[in-house]
This record gives sequence, C-alpha cells and structure tokens, in this order.
Amino acid sequence: MKLSNNRTIADSWLPTFENVSREFIIDNLENLLYSDEIPNLKFDFREKEAIEFIENTMIQYAKSFRDNEYEEKIKARLKKILEKLKQKTNKNEKTPVMIIKDYKKFFEYLRQAYERHIELYFQRRKDSTGFNRWEKNNFFELIWLRATPQDFNNPEEFLKKQAEMMKDTTFQKYDEETYLGKLESLNNHIVCIKNGIARTWDENFRQMEITIYDKQYYDNKELWNRPHYTLPVIRYGIYEKENRKICSIGSIQDKNNNMIEDSLRKKIDRQKYKINKGISEEYTYKVEPKNIIALSIFINLLHIEGITDIEVPSMYVLDYEYHTKRNKYLLKEFKQEWTKEVLWERQKRERYPEQYKEAYKSFLKTFRKQDLISEIKTERQLLTVRRLIKHYPKANITAYPEEIDNYMHIRIPVVENESQINGEILKEFYNLVQTLDLEKQQIATHNKEMNKEKE
Repeated sequence: MKLSNNRTIADSWLPTFENVSREFIIDNLENLLYSDEIPNLKFDFREKEAIEFIENTMIQYAKSFRDNEYEEKIKARLKKILEKLKQKTNKNEKTPVMIIKDYKKFFEYLRQAYERHIELYFQRRKDSTGFNRWEKNNFFELIWLRATPQDFNNPEEFLKKQAEMMKDTTFQKYDEETYLGKLESLNNHIVCIKNGIARTWDENFRQMEITIYDKQYYDNKELWNRPHYTLPVIRYGIYEKENRKICSIGSIQDKNNNMIEDSLRKKIDRQKYKINKGISEEYTYKVEPKNIIALSIFINLLHIEGITDIEVPSMYVLDYEYHTKRNKYLLKEFKQEWTKEVLWERQKRERYPEQYKEAYKSFLKTFRKQDLISEIKTERQLLTVRRLIKHYPKANITAYPEEIDNYMHIRIPVVENESQINGEILKEFYNLVQTLDLEKQQIATHNKEMNKEKE
C-alpha cells in the first residue's frame, strides 16, 4: 500500500487488528519463546477463547500455502508454539511469565503502538520509501525490554501506556533542532536541543538530545560534521493519569563516541565537576555530573509545559539477558567489519589503523558489559534522580520503588526563578531555557490579539 510522500508498506503489515495479531503469532511468538538471540519469555493467556483464537490464526495461515510439503512444515512449527502456550506455569519458573487476561485488549494496544511505530520510522528515516520486515519484527520482539516486573502481570496496561507515550506531542515543536543560546561558562559555545526518536530496543521511543556546538563552526551548515559535544540523552515518554501529565524517564545515557573534538570535551569536563560543589559524598557517589546537567535541562523543559510529576523505573526484567545474548552479535559484527579485505587485499584494520583503534574502544564499551549496563540503568539512574533534588530544594520523592509500584516517583514544582536552583551552571542553563518559554508566551499573546481583531 502506498502512503503519503511515495512511501509504501505491505498490505499484510498495515496496523489492523487482524494483521498485528497474525504477524505477532506467526512471525514473532516462536522467537520470543525459543530464540538464543533475544530474551525469552512465556505467555500465559488466561482466557480459553485466547488460545482458540491463536490456534485458528495458525490454522488459517498454514492453509494459505498451496505447497502441501511446506504447509506441513508450517503446521509442525506452529504445533510446537501452541504446545508451549498450553503448558501450565508455576512459581518456580526461571523464564519470566507474561500473564494476559484480556487478549483482545492486548492485541489492540499492541496495534496502536505499532501504528505509531510505523509513523516514527518514516519520521526518523526520511530517506526511506518502504517499511521493512526487520523493523516490524524488532518492534514485536523488543518492545518487551521496557517491561518492569509489574508490567508482566498486566501487559495490557503496559502496552496501553506505551501507545499513549508514543502518541504524545508535548515536545513536537523541537522535532527539528532548536537553538537555545550561548553558554557563558562554556566560552559562549552554542547550545541546541532536539526531540529525537529512539529505537525499539531503547527504554523509550523519544529522547531529548542536548548538543553543544563549537561556536567557531556552528554557523557553517555546509560542514558534514560540525565539532560538537552531546550531553547524555534523556529517553522519556509522557502520558496522562488522573488528568495530570506524567513524564516517565527510561534512561539517561551517554551516546558520545571517541571522535569528539578534544578542546570542547575538556571545557565541558572542567565545568561539569563544579556542580558537585557543596554536595556531600553520599550524593556524588556513582553519579555522573553530565547526567545531572542533562536531566536538569530536561526538567526545565518539562516545567515550560507545566509537568512536575516524574517516574523512573527501578528495573527492566529482560534487559540483562538481552545484553548477555547480544555479546555474540557484537563480536561477530566487529570481526566482520574489521577483518574484511579492502584496497590491495589488505585487511581494513591495517588500512585504517586509527579508525580501528577508535572502533575497538567503542566495541569494548559494550562487549561483556551486561553487569555495568544493568547497574547504570537501575542503581545509578535512581541515585542520579535522588541527587537531582539537592539542586531543586522544593522537589521531593513521593514514593520509592516497590512502595506502590516498580518506579521511583518524584515531584519537582515549577521553578519561578534561578534562586530556586542550586548550582551555577544549572542556573545558567535554566535561564537559557526560559528564552523558549518567553517566546512561547509572546506567540500566545500575539495569537490572542489576532483573534480579538478577527472578532
């Protein structure tokens, strides 16, 4: 089927209830149950009607093949899946079990999230003309990486929340990179923000990207890669609960590579530790100052929208297994890339030794680092959020993980002026963000006046 701007998607992959349930059952369920490349989980469909629906879907799919021999192979594969689904689960299960009480809601909310996933794919890949199988399967197989223990007991609500966060347009105005201003403490280098799109295996679908450009090169848009430094990205989702917008922060991650311009990096590294001034060791332990800076900027952006409630997950059930299994893929990919022959039958790493060194450093950052990655996403992230309230004295933790759910909940009232923030560089970023709010107010006033004239 052809979409707008000459983009296409196969009719069988369109986001209908029938397509989504069939594709998930036929194409992805087996991998989720048995694959040695992605985390495994069990599905406990509590309704008898659900098992009948899955079985009928499998039967209809097998019948669609005219080749009898291939049909039998399909039936055998589907029989294996069905037997696994019908197995009773017990309390001693090592594999996480997802309990589905309402299969129609499950597939409907999965459909809604998938529909938005397609839209975000084309938004991210402006050069792409077609939606591919790899993207489809990634969505159906990896969205579960974001699930907390509580989500496994209520996946319908988990998917509903995912769909709501994906549809949210709070920061849509920053989808194109937006100029914030010059930062005096960083030698007047230029700060910009962008509401980016993350991937299915990331902790949320949207991410706030804060980039600091070298002022000498910022205006030279012809440069393919202007010297810059990106603060840790904030992966987030915004949804509504009891008529209040809540921001769920899935992760705070440093995505810089080793190719950053050194003088800019050194300036930022000199400044970042200044935010530890006056903070006790208890609140600096395992907390990266750059994460605090990035998170503070993001909080200021939330405040412009009147959002003061934040939640941070304490753990992701499948994340550790995902990174453990991913080691094999990382090693294979690295070897293939750097042992292939290039010009004059020389291996690529011999032809480009400096690039190889940088690539090897990047490889080591994630290879066999599942313990560190897990710690960064859980313990260190919670310590970072706890530390944040030292810079926003009016903030408070309203609930710790496991008190009401698997999240830490904090409330940070809207800051009225820079005196309500501790930390000079954080105050400076706050004032930069206020220019956005001022522009917003000016536009609103202008529109109001225009409407009065029309009346």
